[in-house]
Amino acid sequence: MKIRTLILLLALTLAAGLAPVYAQPDTQGAQVTEELKALMQKIIDAWSTLDISKPAPYYDAEAKHVFYDISPLKYTGWKEYADASQKMFAGLSSLKFTLAKDIQTHRRGNVAWGTATWQAEMVPKDGKTENLEGRWTVIWEKRGDNWLVVHEHVSVPLPPMPEKK
Repeated sequence: MKIRTLILLLALTLAAGLAPVYAQPDTQGAQVTEELKALMQKIIDAWSTLDISKPAPYYDAEAKHVFYDISPLKYTGWKEYADASQKMFAGLSSLKFTLAKDIQTHRRGNVAWGTATWQAEMVPKDGKTENLEGRWTVIWEKRGDNWLVVHEHVSVPLPPMPEKK
C-alpha cells in the first residue's frame, strides 16, 4: 500500500512539474492581441518587399522547423524556405499582400498563433498581373523580447468543382 501511494504521489508530482507553459491562460489580453495582429501585418509587409532579408528577422532559423507554403509542399528550416522564396521572387517585379479583417490571435504563455485570410497581387516580370486569395496560420514562440515564427502554413483554396451535368 505504501509503495502504491508513493508511486501515485511521484507520478502526480512529475505530471505537475511537466505541465507545459503554453497551457497557461493569457493574462495580458487585448494588449498582446493587438501586438500580434500588428506583427502579422509587419510580416506580410516584409514578404511584399521581395527582399528575403526583410521577413528573415521574424523567423526562427532552427533547421528543424517546418513551413508550408503554396508551392512546393513544405520547407524544412528557414534556410530552405528563404532560398526557395528568393528564387521565386526573381521572377516577380512586384508582390503586394493585403490581410483581410478576419485576423485572430491567441496566446498561451510563450506560444502564440494567428490566423487570417489574405489577398495578393503578383506581377511577374512579363507584366501580367495575377491575383490570389489564401489563408495563413502562423505559430510563434516568445524568445526574449521577440516573437519568432516557428511554424507557418500558407495555402490557397482549390478552384470550385465543376457542376455535374
